[in-house]
Amino acid sequence: MMKVILDVDTGTDDAIAIMLALLSPELDVIGICSVNGNRGIEFTTENTLRVVEYLGAAQVPVHRGCVLPMVSTLSPGRRINIPYTGPEDPEDNVHGDYVDLPPATIKPAPGNAVSWLIDTLMESEGDITLVPVGPLTNIAMALRAEPAIAEKIKQIVLMGGGCREANITPSAEFNFWIDPEAAKIVFGSGCDITVVPLDATHAAAISIEDAKELRRMGTKASVMTADIIEHRWNGYKNWQPMDDINTVPVHDALAVCAVLNPQVLSPVVPVHADIDIGGGASDGQSIFDLDRRIKRAVPNVKVALGADRALFSKMLKEILGGNGS
Repeated sequence: MMKVILDVDTGTDDAIAIMLALLSPELDVIGICSVNGNRGIEFTTENTLRVVEYLGAAQVPVHRGCVLPMVSTLSPGRRINIPYTGPEDPEDNVHGDYVDLPPATIKPAPGNAVSWLIDTLMESEGDITLVPVGPLTNIAMALRAEPAIAEKIKQIVLMGGGCREANITPSAEFNFWIDPEAAKIVFGSGCDITVVPLDATHAAAISIEDAKELRRMGTKASVMTADIIEHRWNGYKNWQPMDDINTVPVHDALAVCAVLNPQVLSPVVPVHADIDIGGGASDGQSIFDLDRRIKRAVPNVKVALGADRALFSKMLKEILGGNGS
């Protein structure tokens, strides 16, 4: 079994990612960290606890993480609506404050996620994969506090950024836009990093027919996933319709599937990547030097430019429908 730590800002697609990880027999989820992102930390932590309890996985600790980005809220006018409360038009909402599950009766683990990450990684044998699918605040803070953890991280498979796609500003993807300094720190860490950007998650968009099939499977996880996909589809129709109007991306779940089977991402190319932290119109934009314009720059990440939609759909159904009773 592969040891993994999830770092989430639960929301809807995070909820599916958590269920995939917890139900996959190949993964040993040793802990889940919450972070400010889709909503404030109180919501993302509660939502994470709800999903964990729903699947009867209360033995997996949930660690409450950073309340705000590292520095991006310190400059007046640079960041508004943080903690994020959703789009102005309710019809564009793909998350909501709470996932549609009963309130959690379990509690977060004592302490904070950053300290737990440092302690857990430093005590490890270098065999833990990090799967951050929200803003990278917790990971960057841990790297700043104890840089030696970089050598203890087996790999990082993260969801964030976009090569040719954006979703919160004309140039930036949401996770990196929330905390661009954190993303820049992680990209400069020297870790083995695979980036699952919007280009890949849009290529792997799940159809309404897939949702119907998941619902027919009748497991707790597959029915909840069908509910989430249909909810997200309604939001995306108004906010960011896909080329195929009957599909919707499930971003964070693709990162978990990429840990399980890297072939779900294709093509994947090594590139030099950076993040704009300048505070201007491109603030938070991920910059992937696909054409090697910076001749002396050394690749520091691998980025997925596409994904196998059929394989992703198959993995969702096999894991959530087969193991999600």
